[in-house]
Amino acid sequence: MNTKTLYESPMKERNIEKYGEIINQCICCGKPMKNGEKLYVHMNTDWLAVNPSIDENQCKELTGAESQGCFPIGNDCAKKMIGFTFLSSN
Repeated sequence: MNTKTLYESPMKERNIEKYGEIINQCICCGKPMKNGEKLYVHMNTDWLAVNPSIDENQCKELTGAESQGCFPIGNDCAKKMIGFTFLSSN
């Protein structure tokens, strides 16, 4: 499977109101990333999660949409996106 619908927490809107729009927050739930959380999800312009085996250069060919880039995802939300997250090397 090349793409998957991104999980969106029902608490995302509340969390964004509570914490604001910040740079390092989970794309799924809006909570700030905790120290040590280094998981990411690659998204395309159709806003579908892209399988980590597909790089940005292959994204359009294999998913039908351009790469949107990578976004941080917290450990709890990553459990709902198994197989579509990857560990940052930073």
